[in-house]
Amino acid sequence: MADDVTARAVLGPDGPLAALLPGYEAREAQLEMADAVERALRGERRLLCEAGTGTGKTLAYLVPAILSGRRVVVSTATKALQEQIFTKDLPLLERLGLRPDAALIKGMGNYVCLRRYHQLRGSPEAGDPQRSAALAAVERWLASDRSGDLSMMPGSEVATVRAEIAAASEARVGPGCVHHDACYVTRSRLRAQEARLLVVNHHLFFADLALRGPDFSGGVLPDYDAVVFDEAHQVEDIATEFFGVRVSTARLDVLIRDAGRAFGLDDGRRRPGLPPPDETSR
Repeated sequence: MADDVTARAVLGPDGPLAALLPGYEAREAQLEMADAVERALRGERRLLCEAGTGTGKTLAYLVPAILSGRRVVVSTATKALQEQIFTKDLPLLERLGLRPDAALIKGMGNYVCLRRYHQLRGSPEAGDPQRSAALAAVERWLASDRSGDLSMMPGSEVATVRAEIAAASEARVGPGCVHHDACYVTRSRLRAQEARLLVVNHHLFFADLALRGPDFSGGVLPDYDAVVFDEAHQVEDIATEFFGVRVSTARLDVLIRDAGRAFGLDDGRRRPGLPPPDETSR
């Protein structure tokens, strides 16, 4: 596809999408949104956009994001929408000749940890009939799947062992692991370094942001040029989880007891030489 093609040309009534889909009707609201996203990406501006049901907002931001040539993060509210974009929308755009260089990225707990998987297979617990059937199903699936994404595994057997074979930060060994080269988490992160379109979810996006230092380095995701938040009305609550401060009565009680010990106020009694309680509390 030509470098100077616009999102409107792709999605419009005379574009490749209309030619591909019989009965396709261009939607002006979708075209206007695509125009706005395109202008925002080109001019490095912020854009707040609300689109009604049936507008086709996913394609309205995906097409200009791909055409921009920038590294764009698309952050969704749910993993289900992540998967829909990757398994439905992007393959459609590939058929139009857009060639999206995309990576689907999730938190590490969504991937099989090969070390934990093999440990469980070799343990006495693997003799349990339910676990044995689940591990056999996982083995068959891994033979044909390159992602290691547990949500992509068909059937319900994996639920029996999911918690025991999922990757976890406290169980990570790193480069010293014998399965490091085949590690699904590592593969996912390396693929992200190469891709131009990163499909993540809000929780992963803000977890990455919370890990980054003052110079914006040290995150899970590679550096990027722009972010598109789908269902952005949920961003506030999720961002608050990572950057807010929670206060509970139980935590306050612990702090008060610790402060009491530090200032010698055991059982409400004040030791000589300490200021009055009203001054201590300031």
